[in-house]
Amino acid sequence: MTWIGGIFSKVNMSQDQLRRKLTVMMGIACRPANEPSAVAYPRSVNSVLGDAYGHALVQVSVPTEGTPSEHVYTDYQEKLALIYDGHLYGLKDTASKPSQVQQNINETTAEFLARLLVELPGNLEQKVKKALLGLDGDYAVAINGTDQIVISRNSSGTKPLYFGENKELCAFASNKKPLWKIGLDEVRPLRAGMLAVFDHEGASVRRALPPRKRAIGIKTMTRAVNAYEQALSSAMRKRLAAMNHGREVGVLLSGGVDSCLIAKLICDVASSLGMEAIAYTAGLPDSPDVKFAREFARELGIKHKMKILSIDAVEEYIPEVTEAIEDSDFVQIETGIGLYAATDMASQDGTRVIFSGQGPDELWGGYTWYPKVLGKDGRQELCRRMWDDFTRADIETLDRENKIAMAQGIELLFPYLDTDVVDVAMSVASELKVASEEDRLGKQAHRQLAIKMGIPEKYANREKLAIQHGTGIHGLLDEIARRNGFDHALVRDIGYKNEEITSEKMGSSARYGYLYMEKELWQVPQHVQLFLHTLAYRKGLLDKSVRDRVGYFAKKAALFSRVLV
Repeated sequence: MTWIGGIFSKVNMSQDQLRRKLTVMMGIACRPANEPSAVAYPRSVNSVLGDAYGHALVQVSVPTEGTPSEHVYTDYQEKLALIYDGHLYGLKDTASKPSQVQQNINETTAEFLARLLVELPGNLEQKVKKALLGLDGDYAVAINGTDQIVISRNSSGTKPLYFGENKELCAFASNKKPLWKIGLDEVRPLRAGMLAVFDHEGASVRRALPPRKRAIGIKTMTRAVNAYEQALSSAMRKRLAAMNHGREVGVLLSGGVDSCLIAKLICDVASSLGMEAIAYTAGLPDSPDVKFAREFARELGIKHKMKILSIDAVEEYIPEVTEAIEDSDFVQIETGIGLYAATDMASQDGTRVIFSGQGPDELWGGYTWYPKVLGKDGRQELCRRMWDDFTRADIETLDRENKIAMAQGIELLFPYLDTDVVDVAMSVASELKVASEEDRLGKQAHRQLAIKMGIPEKYANREKLAIQHGTGIHGLLDEIARRNGFDHALVRDIGYKNEEITSEKMGSSARYGYLYMEKELWQVPQHVQLFLHTLAYRKGLLDKSVRDRVGYFAKKAALFSRVLV
């Protein structure tokens, strides 16, 4: 796991000032969620450089056994430096790569990328755009030149990156808190496939990588399953190989088709690589995820660890999840609790890499409202919704999950979001994903692959449940909010409306899914959202524009003597 950050000074900031701000950022970024913790994981600060030019990059890693520590890749003559979070799997040949620039036998992809950036023509932004076109990886990257910093994320957004600016500086980091701590009031996510350029004029955002839409070329189930199998198997192999034979690899197991297929693929190859596979599950005692995950793990023969949650445990996790994800959104927090509990177990075990099953719902048509969209609004609207959901997965799912893992010193890997897997999925006709409005399961090609690879049908064709419903957590938040003095009467008395705090809805269920389903199951209860807003306000985890609005209602709530602010 790696955290990256950097600062570009717009004014004549001294080296001492720059280094002090970087020290503040690192101090916030590298604090475990539960410090002091029973599990203290080591960190190595790999570099601080370039501060003589009024800008600097810093990279902090939690070493993974068997994996060499990342370092900064530099060309001192060109005054260029490169740092990244994630894994770089290779550089493909593209029209933009000079034919005379070839990767040396003992050269890593990162070393080759740094050398390629020097050789490519143009300014730093142009160099980065050309180089990233051929880069295969899960990454957030930063490149430092003499008069610019350029940051970017891969096309699926599998590693988080945030940035902000004020009159003095532009800065970026893998999470928000370090940026708030150095005085940036408004922090934005850098979206998937985009880049930001920092210079003396400020921060400007452009597209770095083209959208991954593809022409529909796969129209039969057999061809779809075969192409998908080849791409997914390759995605798993390259990620396991990147671990360099670490002893343990984890997998998040819910007992649904997505996680079961990943667990099966890991078990098939882990032992041959000298790895032990461990599955992690969290949920309430009678939740569907716990039942199905326990049964599947027993049948597969994978080592399995479970955390059974009580309402008190969920209540204790809420502030920790809020701190980790740096957000107060109801959907983000309720979906994060199960993952936080599972990665907490893994962290206690010393597991440092975990595979996640995120991605198939957006790529293969798994959300429960998709058949209803098809029936009510037609296939063109279904495809539009699926594309929108996929392109928002970075900020609605991946950033949350990465930051929860980061808080535990763990790295998450997302093989379903591999470049080649995404390209295959985008080439498959939607009829092979959601067959009709009566198709309650969806993800038909995905489920067919699972069956082909030996997943029993009771798991391969298990109906989709959102994680907060599968773990049983969704129904508890109302009771927890009331325990803490937040109820419908308080909402009425202070005139609170979530829509007056923020208009952005996070998650497809909150954006539009509820329109096609039972609204009570998916709409956000106002008193629960007020509770979560107030909690984030107390912890200083909001941008200033949101913090001011939440503060107004939090203080009104305190006047009613029901809650403490």
